[in-house]
Amino acid sequence: MDFSQKESSAAEVSNLDSLPRETAMRRPSILKWMCLALPVGYLWFRLLDNLRLEWESNPQYSYGLLVPLLVAGLLLRRWQRGAFTTPIPPAEISKSAWLFCGLLAFLYLPTRLTEAATPEWRPLQWSLAVETIGLTFCFLYLAGGKSWLRQTFFPIGFFFIAVPWPSPIEQTIIQSLSRLNAAMVVEVLSVLDIPAIQHGNVIEVSKGLVGINDACSGIRSLQSSLMVSLFLGEFYRFIWLRRILLLPIGFGLAMLLNLCRTSLLTWLAATKGVGAIAEYHDEAGLAILMVCTTILWIAAWTLSRRPAPAGTGQTRSRSKPASSGSPGRAWRFGVALVVWLLAVELGVALWYQIRESHLRPGPNWSVKLPEQNPTFKTLPITKEENELLQFDQGRQGEWQEADGTAWQVYYYNWVPGRVAGYLAKRHTPDICMTASGYRMTSGPELMVLTVNEVVLPMRHYVFSTSGGPLQVYQCHWEAGMDQATFTADESSRFNLIRGIWAGRGNRGQKVLEVVMAGYDGPESAKAALVRQLSNLITVEH
Repeated sequence: MDFSQKESSAAEVSNLDSLPRETAMRRPSILKWMCLALPVGYLWFRLLDNLRLEWESNPQYSYGLLVPLLVAGLLLRRWQRGAFTTPIPPAEISKSAWLFCGLLAFLYLPTRLTEAATPEWRPLQWSLAVETIGLTFCFLYLAGGKSWLRQTFFPIGFFFIAVPWPSPIEQTIIQSLSRLNAAMVVEVLSVLDIPAIQHGNVIEVSKGLVGINDACSGIRSLQSSLMVSLFLGEFYRFIWLRRILLLPIGFGLAMLLNLCRTSLLTWLAATKGVGAIAEYHDEAGLAILMVCTTILWIAAWTLSRRPAPAGTGQTRSRSKPASSGSPGRAWRFGVALVVWLLAVELGVALWYQIRESHLRPGPNWSVKLPEQNPTFKTLPITKEENELLQFDQGRQGEWQEADGTAWQVYYYNWVPGRVAGYLAKRHTPDICMTASGYRMTSGPELMVLTVNEVVLPMRHYVFSTSGGPLQVYQCHWEAGMDQATFTADESSRFNLIRGIWAGRGNRGQKVLEVVMAGYDGPESAKAALVRQLSNLITVEH
């Protein structure tokens, strides 16, 4: 063997020896990234799985289904423009930063424990979003330093636009804007010589009543326009001043287009009948969404053609010298978080298995409406009611008794499942009847009735009308719930977190609502209700 052959043989041996070594060097890196991706990915899965119920069942937030794709697109756009440079972990991490990361991880325990029982609670959804996004930022900072954190701050933070607003804020804003919209529609119709009267969120025309929720879907495009405005500001990498400028433009467009849509649908109801709204409702909603998005995009494109003021340009990431930090800290924190998440999930599952082991579903009951009454009329269930409540069984009817009193009964049933309690709690008189123009004078007042061996937590409300007071009794019944867990206010904090001790409420839900007119006082109304329920409630053995 000559010298060249010896060199070739030595090189081959060297290459063979280097392959396992290179593979061994790559494996820890892949393992470390997996330890980072697993806990972050699982937290995002939990967040998306929770919000999916709201996005799919509440038309007000159906746009949320697009937000995760938009977030991914914004991150991809930044990556294509070279925003993510070589990771430069910080050389030193303060104790306060470690404390912040640990606090977010610890708060996941009470959040997950409560979320398993009441996934529909808006503050809890915000808590889960803050913890998920906050821990994502922690990992990005530990792995890539301030550069990665700065480049991903807005694209990932943009996800907050898909989290439902807290109910008190949402109801205040939506109800106020709906009433303002109704008042403006009445003025538009007066210009067209069409008589109209406003009753809260309802407009009365010659051929019937038009609800603002029917006409403009609760100002649904307001949230959509806000989402589009923020997305376009990031898409064109605007300075903050221009991003903020897009927000009032989107708000003004949403209000103006909603006014046009509501005026058109109300005009159709006044000329062709209220039933004509259904023929153009969805088409009109899609049209204003497309028009609003198109105008906002043109406005953003026009702003992008103009140079930014001096000194306010978008900063670009610059290469920095390598620091003495190590990405191993993020890897170790990822391993610790994986162990913590496993402990939390196992603990939550064990807790509810123990708490629910003693629950009994109770009697299976339903409502039989008095169809034999000659004055009985079946109330049709609208498409909007089906989309909002998504019940498995529903019955509605109205009739008059021999003493001249008027009755309306609404009964909805949800089969056992995770989404049952979420949907059943969405229908409450204090929201629905107030939006229809009625003024609540008292309530809710809890009274527990036992009818045909069924324990019913009835909540009593009184609403004032021009024809006299309306006595409203609403029952939200959960299979297996103990009487000690009943509260007067369905939305009270205690009632929302009681599921931690009572169970997850996924064994079936029923809602029974009775509206009574013609009774002077609550005592006579209550006595009549007890007599009527004995005929309405039927137990299936």
